[in-house]
Amino acid sequence: MTKNFYIPFLICILLLIDTPAFSQQWNYTLNRDYLWGVDNYYNSKEEKTQTFVKPFRLQQLILIKDSLAVFPRLLAGTKAEESDKKSKGQIEIYPLMIAQAGFDMSSNSHLTSDVGIGGNLLMFWKDKFALNFKALGGKGVFSSSTDSIIRNSGVVPGMGYAYISKTDSLNPQYAYQYFSGYVSYAPNKIFNFQMGQDKHFWGDGYRSLFLSDVAAPYPFFKITTNVWKLTYVNLYTIMKDATNPSGFKKDWMNKYATFHYLGWSATKRINIGLFESIVWQGSDSTRHRGYDVNYLNPIMFFRPTEYSLGSSDNALVGFSIKIKMFKKQQFYGQLLLDEFSLKEVKAQDGWWANKQAFQVGFKSFDLFKISRLNFQTEFNYVRPFTYSHGSVQQNYGHMNQPLAHPLGANFMESATFLNYRYKRFFIEAKFTYAVYGGDSAGTDYGKNIFISYTNRANEYGNFTAQGFQTNLITASLRGAYILDSRMNLKIELGFSDRVEQSIYRTKQIPFIFIGLKTDLCNLYDDF
Repeated sequence: MTKNFYIPFLICILLLIDTPAFSQQWNYTLNRDYLWGVDNYYNSKEEKTQTFVKPFRLQQLILIKDSLAVFPRLLAGTKAEESDKKSKGQIEIYPLMIAQAGFDMSSNSHLTSDVGIGGNLLMFWKDKFALNFKALGGKGVFSSSTDSIIRNSGVVPGMGYAYISKTDSLNPQYAYQYFSGYVSYAPNKIFNFQMGQDKHFWGDGYRSLFLSDVAAPYPFFKITTNVWKLTYVNLYTIMKDATNPSGFKKDWMNKYATFHYLGWSATKRINIGLFESIVWQGSDSTRHRGYDVNYLNPIMFFRPTEYSLGSSDNALVGFSIKIKMFKKQQFYGQLLLDEFSLKEVKAQDGWWANKQAFQVGFKSFDLFKISRLNFQTEFNYVRPFTYSHGSVQQNYGHMNQPLAHPLGANFMESATFLNYRYKRFFIEAKFTYAVYGGDSAGTDYGKNIFISYTNRANEYGNFTAQGFQTNLITASLRGAYILDSRMNLKIELGFSDRVEQSIYRTKQIPFIFIGLKTDLCNLYDDF
């Protein structure tokens, strides 16, 4: 990465404009630290807004007052909002930065660093049009667990392609670039159209078995329709298959995916949804296929279309539910079907193609009547070979990271959180426990979604966590203080402990860190 790469971002900092802005079509951050108040507010049975499809637009959040106090531009009745109402359009430019240092206390003990700089451009015109563009470049020496992921995948988790900046056999330094942005237009209260490159998260939990924000941003076009008690979302995307052994960007291949979600507020307390997706490769050894126009149809079921085309594309269907159990509690869940044969399920003989997954979870807000003390726990279960495909290019992933759960498939996992916010302070304790079955001696037991399932070990007798069984335990405690709420700039201090246990070995990685950063996106290290 050249020094010239940073010049545009330095200019962005110099051009920082501190003027209030308010656009209903901007997307709110995906960062979980800021979304607890949203979930709390919309847990009321009087609120009909569905929370499944994220990111939210500010149009969905402008009535929330206390819960989003860390981001004042959203507060109703402030001077900033009154000023914004008088303005037809505005442009804002903010810096993005990461300055984090840590210490890996594993057997390969070493100092870690992550330094990046960038810019965030926001623009709006009246309440119908908005634009956002983010760019950041950085370099880092990462913890042993993250470094292992980079070596295997060739990408910095959640960010993008990993360029080797400094060679070291044990702790190399990697450079990365992050780009995201979109234009958003709403001609009326029913429709919103967005086009750009970004991340998406569909679900009410910590994980999503449908579509998560684990992988790097990708190009998309999204149509959101709100009518009566229904929300319907069409998402068209272009992604990259990076499984070529060379690992070079020039050898990556295009793949495409379309996603549909139909949400229905069935009662004041119950939201249910239907999900479907299709993934197909752009070309193979015999032809160049490109974007299949048959999948542009905004209202259809993919399975019948797939069969009518005579194709073997990767189609998934799912069902979601959220129940507002009481004033401050909610139950949520997801059921995903990749392949399904009722006959084989009844036989209970472990047929490999019974590829299903489910999630159940619970949230409680203002626990023990303490304002902003929140609790969450969830369980995720994914059978072997789910999300994988006979054609590697059609796996359910982007740039060597899953589009759903970061563990891929063939696992069971629980995740539990307890967090508290007081004004600008935020603290969270997290504990995850997973049991997964890895491959052994080149035998495919169904965890790695980036290899073809045609090399599976068994036709029958498959079970979840089969293969090289491993227990993965992570525990962390993290505290943050919001320094500048307009930029989401915070100082953060944390400690985590990661333990992987198998019958052959136990590997432990304690890690402590401190950093100053503007929240860009959710980044996961617990897989």
